[in-house]
Parts: sequence; C-alpha cells; structure tokens
Amino acid sequence: MSSPIEWRRGRFKNLSLRVLPDGRVRVTSPWYLPRFLVDRFVAERSDWIEGRRQALVLPEPDLVMVWGERHTLRVISPGRLPRVLSDPAAKEVILRVPASWTPSQRQTTLDRWEKERVHTALQELLPAWSSRTGLTVARWTVKRLRSRWGSCRPETQSLVFNSRLGAFPRVCLEYVVVHELAHLIEPSHNARFHAIVEGWLPGSSQARLLLRKG
Repeated sequence: MSSPIEWRRGRFKNLSLRVLPDGRVRVTSPWYLPRFLVDRFVAERSDWIEGRRQALVLPEPDLVMVWGERHTLRVISPGRLPRVLSDPAAKEVILRVPASWTPSQRQTTLDRWEKERVHTALQELLPAWSSRTGLTVARWTVKRLRSRWGSCRPETQSLVFNSRLGAFPRVCLEYVVVHELAHLIEPSHNARFHAIVEGWLPGSSQARLLLRKG
C-alpha cells in the first residue's frame, strides 16, 4: 500500500477496515490476530480501497470570487478552528483549517464565509432601500439557492437571498434587493414591475446580465 496502515488491536470481534477522510486506512482486529493476516486482508481489498480514496478527492479551488474580483485561495494547516481571512489589497483569501479536513469540508467553510459576507452587506442595503421605497420587510434570510438569486413572499413580506451573490459585484446584490422589494408591489414580471425596478435603480439591466452569465 502507498499509505501507512493504522492498525488497532483490541476487544474487537471481527477484522474490518475503513478509509478515513484524509485517505488513510484504519484496520481494527481482535488482539490475537497476527500482522501477516491483517496485511493480506488489506492487500485483497486494495482495489476497493483505491476506489474509496479516489471518491474522496475533489478538485480544490485555487481561486475565489469576492464581490466580482478574483482572489487567490491559500490554504493553511493546521488550524484548531476553521477560519477565513481576506486580504483585499493582495486579492488573497486565506483559509485556515485542520490538516485532516477534506476538500469538501474546506469548501463548506468557504460557503459559510460567503453567506456571512452577503448577510453583512444586506444589513446595510435592506434598511437603506426600505427607507428609500417606503416598503417594510418583515423578515429576510440568506440561503444557498440552486436556481434563483432571490425570492419574495408579498403576503408575509419576507425575502430570501442567494448566498452565492457574494461572488458577484456588489451592484448585483443591490439589484436583487431592488428586484425583490419591487415584488412587494407587483408580484409578476410584467411591464409595470420592470418600470418600477428601472425607476429605482437605473441601469439595472447590466447587473441582471452579469447574473445571467453567472
């Protein structure tokens, strides 16, 4: 095997193995079982082990989009707790995570950081636009949506925003805010709706085009 085997002996009833998130192989066996049987057991399952390891390998991103600008991603391990640091001047995002974390776990941390950035930006945008339009938003949230950049429920005055908006220029987030607020007045995408959006945010078609490309 290309990687060392972690062999644990003890009061186990059976001989078993598993592939850990970092690709290591852990074998557990009854205390009396000799090593040569453990090695043969692992060798006989080498194809299965390799398949499991390949399934764990995900492409690790080396670039992160932050408000429409490309940032280099630098992963630093080990780290006791996951943390994301941003250096706008150097256009760099530093991801500090435990060394044992998989690419999937790292991506989850980046996604959470993106959601927090969008949430923080909305804490300023929503009150400003609510004051400007005279509209009231009862509640709002940020989620990772699959097919929409935002949604509105006029009957409850609640809005939802896609956390992936943090990858686009800030004007795109502002456009989605205006878009969803306009739905509190006009639920459909008719001529009146588009006139409202354009009246509030002239030139919004550019932001809409960026989101369509994204």
